[in-house]
Amino acid sequence: MKLLLMRHGEAEPNAQTDSDRPLTLYGRAQVSAVARRLSEMDLQVEESMVSPYLRARQTAAIMSGTMAGSWPEQVSDAITPDQSAERATLAIAKCFDNVGTGLVVMHQPIISRLVYYLTGQDQTMGTANLAIIEAPQIALGCCELECVI
Repeated sequence: MKLLLMRHGEAEPNAQTDSDRPLTLYGRAQVSAVARRLSEMDLQVEESMVSPYLRARQTAAIMSGTMAGSWPEQVSDAITPDQSAERATLAIAKCFDNVGTGLVVMHQPIISRLVYYLTGQDQTMGTANLAIIEAPQIALGCCELECVI
């Protein structure tokens, strides 16, 4: 399967709580550009998993709207910023059982930890970066990082 791990776009620096920080206008533009690039690559998302934080949900909505896709979305606390790569991996594997291409929208530092856990590649993920991973199995060291956009 193709596993698409995406960090949300740039978010406002302040809100009542960290989970309530919305995307900036620039963050929305970043996400739209990534979605257009994926469309050009002819990658079709079948399911997605999204952090419950506002900026991640907004990112996922822009991705599906820009890619003109409609796919099931699961909101999961297992991919919030302070979660472990092990917990995130188990949740992703369960969500994407029998899926060809799955999109996960999350945060730092969990996304960089997860890319390293799955692929062994140390990759810092900036806002709206998306890692394309070949995942014959979603497990420790079983995946290959194809590229980051």
